[in-house]
Amino acid sequence: MYAEDLPMTVDLACLVVNALWGLALVMIEITGKTRVAGAAWNAGNREQEPEVPPWIERAGRALSNHKENFPLFLTAVVVVHLAHESDRVSATAAVVYVLARGLHGLLYIGGVKGMRSVAHIVGLGATLVILSRLVL
Repeated sequence: MYAEDLPMTVDLACLVVNALWGLALVMIEITGKTRVAGAAWNAGNREQEPEVPPWIERAGRALSNHKENFPLFLTAVVVVHLAHESDRVSATAAVVYVLARGLHGLLYIGGVKGMRSVAHIVGLGATLVILSRLVL
């Protein structure tokens, strides 16, 4: 099977968008830390973490959460795609995942607790819907 046999789907596009969201989270955290600690800290070995405002700490935790959840989404999308089981349901679930995870990160950085958890659960549910394409 060659790459031209596997077209770009909405699911795969969402995978790319979500990976780029991870990059954005990295940049939010490191830019915040660099503004507080300075360019010399950023260019150094960063052996000590600077004292930062709570929103920067939350940005780091949002990034960690993203890294914990991304592998399951990645696996779901790729396996469903390779099994030729992606469809409108998986595409819709992938879009929901990307929106929920984006909202989750923003709410996490903003310190909003309850809705952040709802966004997390919606993203997890969307991943399970994608995986369901393998058994339905």
